[in-house]
Formats: sequence, structure tokens, C-alpha cells
Amino acid sequence: MTDTRLLVEKKSPIAIVTLNEPEKRNPFSPALVKQMTAALEDIAADDAIVVVIFTGAGTAFSGGADLREMRKATALEDRGEYEHILTLNRLVWNYPKVTISAINGPALGLGANLVGWSDLAIAEERATIGYPEVRVGIASATVIPALLRLMGRKAMNEMLFTGRPINAAEAFRLGLVNRVVDNGTSLAAATELALEIAQNAHHGLAFTKEVVRTATDMEYSKALEYARDIRVISRLHPKFQARIDNYVAKRDAKKDK
Repeated sequence: MTDTRLLVEKKSPIAIVTLNEPEKRNPFSPALVKQMTAALEDIAADDAIVVVIFTGAGTAFSGGADLREMRKATALEDRGEYEHILTLNRLVWNYPKVTISAINGPALGLGANLVGWSDLAIAEERATIGYPEVRVGIASATVIPALLRLMGRKAMNEMLFTGRPINAAEAFRLGLVNRVVDNGTSLAAATELALEIAQNAHHGLAFTKEVVRTATDMEYSKALEYARDIRVISRLHPKFQARIDNYVAKRDAKKDK
């Protein structure tokens, strides 16, 4: 029987990755985490794909970890499974393609983490984002490194200490999402944004992501020096040189008329 918990649709230059258990609010089971990691590794190697969109089937983005699976696991097993989650975390955070979360409903726990790992996020009005782990006695721990890079510490603390989800408008105010759209339109809005992004030079996007990712953790003056060096490298790329040659040829042709 085919496993349909994760759907991957490639429509160059976009890949859409859909969490597909709507009746369960698209939970992250251990099997899904491994399946998603493998799918993203495959997409990363596909030069035709420039932007990856994450979304959920139905009216939820993701309700978080699959509690039925957590209940079965021993503490040692849970630690082992969480290593796979950390692998997915690092993969998305350092992903070579641009990533967009199209948040079509509640994004909780690991679902909210995926939003935080993504480069961009578009939320529908009905969407909520939250970290309810503290309410059942689990530390919202591994999300903190990402949140400290996305929002103010006090706002983060309130979310983590209360476990209370915030609505889309508040998520926008805090900088967790780029924009809020009508219900049912997040995927269309994310696709429109992805196509706009994909019009740019693909190597330029990759270099820009590299600078954003690396400079985030660097001292300011060192980040400037690093950014300078990456800019020089990007200018040496054959596709950039071809664009310059094409521009000069067109300009010269106009002069000769």
C-alpha cells in the first residue's frame, strides 16, 4: 500500500511538499520525519527546482508531533527519534533552495517549528502558531535557537512559557510570517511569490541564502567581510558573466543603429 502521508509535487521551478493526514491535523510521526528528510534531499539535488513550498492538507498546517507515537516510545527511543527531527531541522534551516511555509491553519509544536525554519511564511487569517509543549510538561527547547533569530526574546518567552498560540495578525506583527491572506489562498499566494523569486538568477539566490545563513551567527565586521567575498565569487559565476556579455552586446547594437 502506498504511503500518502507526505505528497511531493514538482512543478518546475517549484516543489510543493504537503503534509497529508488531514483527519489527524497532519502530525509529524517518526516515519513522516524520515520520509520528509529523504524527499527534501531528493529535491535539493534537482536543479530545476528553485523554491520549495510547505503546506498541510485540509484546514490545518500541522498539529505537531504524533502523540500516539510518543506514548508508545520509551525515553531512550524518543531521544533517538528526536535525532531524526534535528536532522530535518538542520536540513531545512540550511537548505540550498528558498523555502516558503503556506500556513493554511493551526501550526503547532513541530508544525510551528517548520514555519520558523522556513525562509518565508504566508499565513491565512484562520492560522495560529504556537508551542503548547509546556502544557504537558515537555520543554520547548530545540525551537529556541531559531526563534531567537526571528523575534524578540520577551515575545518568545511569552509564547513558550504560556503555551498559548497566537493568531495570524499577531504572528505578522512579531515577524514570524511575511503576510496574512484570506482563508484558502495561502498556497496560491505562496506560489505567486515563489514564481517571482524564481525569475531571479538561481545562483544569485543560492549565494544570498548562504550569506543570510552564515552571517546570522557572525560578528558584524566579519559578516561584512564574508558578504564581500561571496559577492565577488557570485560575480565570477559563468551565468553572471553571460548576462553581462548579453547586456553589453544589446547596448552596443543600439549604438550602431
